[in-house]
Amino acid sequence: MITQKSVISQCLSLLPTEGLACPLLNYNNKKLSIEQLVKIFVTAQLDKWGSYPEFDTQMQANQDFMNDIGIESISSSQLSRRINELDTTILQTLFFKVLNNLKPYMHSFSGLPNIGKLHIVDATHIKLPPVLSEWAYVTKGWNVVKMHTRLVVASPDVYYPDKIVPSTGKLQIMKGENS
Repeated sequence: MITQKSVISQCLSLLPTEGLACPLLNYNNKKLSIEQLVKIFVTAQLDKWGSYPEFDTQMQANQDFMNDIGIESISSSQLSRRINELDTTILQTLFFKVLNNLKPYMHSFSGLPNIGKLHIVDATHIKLPPVLSEWAYVTKGWNVVKMHTRLVVASPDVYYPDKIVPSTGKLQIMKGENS
């Protein structure tokens, strides 16, 4: 029987994280490397952990997972501090590596019957605190960044994001706009 935990471990083993173990990236972070941090947050996303207290509960309950990623123990407050310090270009590079690894498998897909491959663009907003984000001002009390995501529909059962472009909240998406 395959458990959810082992499926998540299999997913994590496919992530191209070899560059995240670089000593320069992990200088002064002996307890939690960037690779371990990313794996915890990917697991949290896949397993739908909704809050930092849930992180604590799940990590205490899943010692096999903790052993798999090489951590004896870690608190949610440490995770919160480390994720706030994480350089987002590291995650961007990881995203591009994953896309690059997908390319050879996606060429055989022809999209939807009678339509072909679709590239759907949608946007969601992330509200930011006004004190730190005057640059993202839209209206009083509404400072946001929009994340424009292009989703490739490679077949009725296979779809994945292949491009993400952030913008300020004032940018509008036009119908029929090419990306």
